[in-house]
Amino acid sequence: MQSNQKLRVLIVDDSISVRSVLRTLLNENGYNVVGEQGSGSKLLNSIKHLMPHIICLDYYLPGTDGLSLLKKIQDVYPHIAVVMITGSNDQKLEHAAADAGSAGFLHKPFTQEQIIKALQKVAYAQRLLLVAEKKRNPFAEKPSRATAVVADDSVTLRRLLSAILAHMGVEVVAEACDGKQAIELVCEHRPDIVCLDYEMPVMNGLEALKIIHKQTPTIKAVMVTSTASRDKFIQATQAGAKSYILKPYHPDKVTHAISKLLAS
Repeated sequence: MQSNQKLRVLIVDDSISVRSVLRTLLNENGYNVVGEQGSGSKLLNSIKHLMPHIICLDYYLPGTDGLSLLKKIQDVYPHIAVVMITGSNDQKLEHAAADAGSAGFLHKPFTQEQIIKALQKVAYAQRLLLVAEKKRNPFAEKPSRATAVVADDSVTLRRLLSAILAHMGVEVVAEACDGKQAIELVCEHRPDIVCLDYEMPVMNGLEALKIIHKQTPTIKAVMVTSTASRDKFIQATQAGAKSYILKPYHPDKVTHAISKLLAS
């Protein structure tokens, strides 16, 4: 991966020691720590002025919680990657944060290696987005091997998955925010691949997959989920899913899954 020098990071944690450790490690590894906050107060205003690429956000903050802040950030600034910091091992919390658009997790107490590893994955994903946002996208110059429709109610996750697919040379012909829209767009564009988030409003990914598979049995469907549930995998496979992707997205794992799917 290229230097992280241009990636700007905002740290939000009520612990001075945690902020100090993160600031030191990030600066030593080439990230630009543009600000720190001990609470979620006026966070959106701080983001507007500092314009970070990445936010390290503690879940437990005075007067609010990180999950609520995450949702607000993603609504207003969907291009910003949020790494949740938590001392909890509650899987439901992680799943909720992943579905809300979290780009990764740091569990307290964390080691230097864990911090750097988590940020490297997020930084790589953010670089894909930065390149994809340029007017002249070099990924678009690659001859497309396949076309895809991406469905997720999180704008952030749709953008990230689309950027990863573009990096592979897969053309994302449309994006959907719910299962019903996904069915309509697949019918309209007839893509080679459809990526469906399991949890979506109006109609979830499993329900949409059943209809899509019936209408277009040759389509290569990918189920996206934040939970590695055996029951969900079995249900999705029976409905026609050919592959699975887990949130939060790790570009290398997504690339491997899609490449394997395309080769099948």
